[in-house]
Amino acid sequence: MNNNVVILEEDTQSAELIKSYIEELGDLNIDKIFNNYQEGIEYIKSTKPKIAIFSLINNNNYSNIMLKHLTETNSNIIVLSNNYSTNLVIQALRIGVTDFIQKPIVKKDFLNAIKKCNQTKNSRTEKSNVISIFSNKGGIGKTALATNLAVEFARQTRERVVLVDLNIPLGDVTTFINIKPTVSIVTAVEKAAHKGEEAVLEACKQYKDTSLYVLAEPMYMEESQALKPKQIAELFAYLKSKFSYILVDMGTTIDKLNIEILEASDLILLVSIVNLPLIRNCQRCLDLFKNLGFKDEKTKIIVNRYLDNDEIKIEDVEKVLNQKIYWKIPNNYFAIMSSINKATPVSELNENSNVTLSFSGLATKLIENIIEKDFNS
Repeated sequence: MNNNVVILEEDTQSAELIKSYIEELGDLNIDKIFNNYQEGIEYIKSTKPKIAIFSLINNNNYSNIMLKHLTETNSNIIVLSNNYSTNLVIQALRIGVTDFIQKPIVKKDFLNAIKKCNQTKNSRTEKSNVISIFSNKGGIGKTALATNLAVEFARQTRERVVLVDLNIPLGDVTTFINIKPTVSIVTAVEKAAHKGEEAVLEACKQYKDTSLYVLAEPMYMEESQALKPKQIAELFAYLKSKFSYILVDMGTTIDKLNIEILEASDLILLVSIVNLPLIRNCQRCLDLFKNLGFKDEKTKIIVNRYLDNDEIKIEDVEKVLNQKIYWKIPNNYFAIMSSINKATPVSELNENSNVTLSFSGLATKLIENIIEKDFNS
């Protein structure tokens, strides 16, 4: 990518101020300044500058359309706006904006934004998030949730996402989305002891032409015994060097390996369905997490296969668990079974089904919560 900068700014004085700040740096070239945004967007699409600086206008719909076009160019996007509401900032960051600066521009803030653009775009180790999907009971849809959620994360963020199958020893993520990797997670970790992170990254198989990658489960059951708890932190460190979001489909046992995964996670999605034994199991998990010293906000309870006419109401579950349910995924047996049998995410089979919309909504809420946390930290 070149060192060109394109500015889209209707205010002449503001454009000149931006120009003067960039000229002070000396290592960037101001290619063009546009007050006609349509012309500016077309120019950015064709030239793909390193940085595009975009000043929002009062027409929110028009600005949103322009922003979506800009984020598709793979340029670093800096947004300027008089409106610095949290919702607006989160919305902009979620669709791929590099930084958001309030007007009138403070020089220090502007230069920090430029510095961020000069960093490698995929190097997000300090902000990479590990999200583990866990239940201590099998057969309740945990892997279906993990795979469909990973697809949605990649679609919505357009950032690099990796789905890691640590459902030892019987993981089947690759079966759910029809991927045939040649290297499993165990082999990758073993090779990493000699080759470093490249061994792990090379084992991550891309899903179609998306930004989603999969690190596959062990190919043979006996392989799974080779993966040790102490290797988890190293594994996540390797993945954080290249991926913004790391989703982990975990096993259901409470052992040293899974406890290591839970401790290394930024978020835990605790999956349950509404019946008494599983609510009791969910409570035991929460008690374990408390004993491990996890903060309450680290765990999000997801109710799967939810029916509005369930005999046990969500309010009753929340009262027993003393924690709010974060999300409910509707019970749509036919959509999920069709997805599993065809090894295809539900969104690719029916983008308007209730369960597709629910996975999409859950991904949106999680992404916004993560961005808001990063923004306020």
